[in-house]
Amino acid sequence: MSTNTRNRAAFLLLLVAILTILTYITVIIVREPFIGAEVFRNETGEYVVKLVEPAGQAQIKGIRAGDVILTVNGVPAAHYQNANKFNWIEKAEDVSIRHSDGTMQSITFTRGWDGDHSSWEMLIQLYVPLTSFLIFSALSLLLYMKRRNDKAALMLISFFVIIGLSYYCSAATYRSDRIGMSLLYLLLPNIPISFMLFMNKYLSRFNVTFIRKKQIAFLSVIFFAVTVSCLLYVWTSYISTGVFFYIKMLYFGILFFSNFIVIIQLIRKFLNHRNTKLNSLFKITLVSHIVAFTPFTTMNLLPLLVGGGQILPAAFTALFLFVLPIVYFYLLTSNQLFDIDFILTRFKYYTLIAIVPSMAIAAVLLFIVSNTNYNSTWSSGFIVFVVIYIGMTLFLYAKEQIDHRYRPKLFKAMYSYQDSLDRFSRKIARVMKQADLEEILKQEINELLPVNRIHFLLVDYSENVVYPMGEKPDELITGEFLLGASYSMQVGELIDLPYGLGLVIGRQRTRYHILWIGMKTNHTRFNSDELRWLKTMSNYASIVFENLYLIEGLIEDLESELKKEHNTSPWVLRLLFCLSENERRKLAADLHDSALQDQLLWYRKLEAIMMDHPMTDKLDMELQDIKEGLLDVIHQIRETCNELRPPLLKEMGVIEAVESIIELTLMRVNFEVDFHAKPFDRPLNEEQITAIYRIVQELLRNADKHANAKLIRLELEMKHDVIYFRYKDDGIGMDVNQMIATFEHMGLSGIKERVTSLEGDITFHSQRGSGLEVIILIPEKMTSGLSEMGISRDSYLIS
Repeated sequence: MSTNTRNRAAFLLLLVAILTILTYITVIIVREPFIGAEVFRNETGEYVVKLVEPAGQAQIKGIRAGDVILTVNGVPAAHYQNANKFNWIEKAEDVSIRHSDGTMQSITFTRGWDGDHSSWEMLIQLYVPLTSFLIFSALSLLLYMKRRNDKAALMLISFFVIIGLSYYCSAATYRSDRIGMSLLYLLLPNIPISFMLFMNKYLSRFNVTFIRKKQIAFLSVIFFAVTVSCLLYVWTSYISTGVFFYIKMLYFGILFFSNFIVIIQLIRKFLNHRNTKLNSLFKITLVSHIVAFTPFTTMNLLPLLVGGGQILPAAFTALFLFVLPIVYFYLLTSNQLFDIDFILTRFKYYTLIAIVPSMAIAAVLLFIVSNTNYNSTWSSGFIVFVVIYIGMTLFLYAKEQIDHRYRPKLFKAMYSYQDSLDRFSRKIARVMKQADLEEILKQEINELLPVNRIHFLLVDYSENVVYPMGEKPDELITGEFLLGASYSMQVGELIDLPYGLGLVIGRQRTRYHILWIGMKTNHTRFNSDELRWLKTMSNYASIVFENLYLIEGLIEDLESELKKEHNTSPWVLRLLFCLSENERRKLAADLHDSALQDQLLWYRKLEAIMMDHPMTDKLDMELQDIKEGLLDVIHQIRETCNELRPPLLKEMGVIEAVESIIELTLMRVNFEVDFHAKPFDRPLNEEQITAIYRIVQELLRNADKHANAKLIRLELEMKHDVIYFRYKDDGIGMDVNQMIATFEHMGLSGIKERVTSLEGDITFHSQRGSGLEVIILIPEKMTSGLSEMGISRDSYLIS
């Protein structure tokens, strides 16, 4: 039997088993009404109702905590197995009770498809769990279709199926059904185990181990032993009720501990990889696991562990498990991650806001309903606080979404500021002159604010003057105020003036450009929304103003450099090389996206025609030649694209970049290259890496064309904050005195200019018959000279 056949048979067997379980559980839920009365045996041997579950028939038909169960199905309650063994009266057809006030009552529970079932019971125990399982199954099926050959995906599918089945089987457990209880005891321990196995398999692609296999094996053995003990109690009489109480506590304790281990491991992995590419991955898994399992562990598992009752029904807390399939399905089928940093930032913000009002509301409620039992009061208060705290945090999340969706429609005026910012940002993208910027800014403010003036002022604190400014009292007072505040102004700042507001939108040496906005015509103060809007407008305008000023300075400096007779300065060369590399990048992208794709398209069409249509041998040979020619053209275009812009140059680093160009060169030359490099303590910037890459590329090309060399030695390392590069070949060499004349022909002038642009030094050593030696020294950190206008020339450089 082949492997595929065995896998198919195993899949069908598993599918039949799951369908059988679903059918059986559904029959139990529909056939057996949920009574929901937990009992305990008191000192006199009577079975007293301990608690009544919501939505159960016991609550509907008047059974209350404190009532005594006298008979079940016509026999004393002590003889009814479910009451004696499981402390529940599930599957009872009739009971007689004595209420706490002494009255007697006989109650009948109708079984069958048309029996006693409340709508709320069917909702939380049939419809919601069944819908949950179907959703888990649908996501599992979709995941299987997308990643059927991924073992991590298969493990995740098993994780989903186990969660869905556990949720659905819990309804049968409420009815004290032995098969349902057995399935739940078997399935629950496999949830954390399957998650650990999945994480180990998933993270293996990143060479990361989530948890050691020995630890998983140890947990599995403990779970197996405890689960077998639970099954023995359910199906046999070998284990007493008193012993089973401790076994059950151990079972719940291990479940709680295993989930705690998962959380701890996720936290550890996140801390260990918070500065790596796995940061978002572990952050997402940690948050999703906490959100999914914390309600169940704190509201259900932990109270059972300490011997108390569940705070909320598991049908509610289990709904948080829907987070898991959504998150992990997304992680396995997408190359992107959630914006988890944004979500966590909102979470921290809302939890901080919610804590004080939650404590206040919980304290008020606790004061209102307080009783004489001190311990009970504080425990109840803590539960109330947790519920209010979670609810308020979720409300704040919901409020943000409601604001985003409905507030602009209901209160359009409140969002006109956002529309204005969007409109303003689109307009200033096309601004090329300062006058255009001022006109757009003035127009936008006039449309939104009812102000009596909008003036643009120039404040020169070196000459102690503000202009243009008139002789009116308010203008004189405003001018004196601006001069007094000019030494502490910041670009983008909003200034309170005696008669309005001032926006600092730009600065040139000792001069500030100020937008003076007068008082509002309705004689009111600027509100907080208006001030925030003006502040943002000021920041936008200051950025555009600074860019306009830098462009103006660049043009002036270029004109100044071109007028000089001495050698071009390094910053100009750097600018030219950056522009050149940008053009190479654009040309490579154009070739790849147009010419290369067209060639591939024609190649596939030709290949399809040759396969689909009969042809003569001669025609077939001619088409094969055309096909080979197309392949050669495709290869040449790809090589040209790589030459123009090597892929992942910055990501590789300088050593890997040099190794890549050597590897490409050796495929088409007849000499050997011996490359020695020492690792760099600090990574170089992209400009330096590109320059060294181009220098090596040009030297190797020169050696292939002119040197007639057999061996080339290359050295690259960092020496005392200086990049040291040495080239030496055993070629024909040349006379040093004639070398300068051959620079242009051999491409050495371009190398020299690149070194000069990085403020480095280059020396050539050569004699006829002794080869060529080139030594290059480039400072790791370049000086940033200032232009004549006082602006850093480095700010002009682009990459």
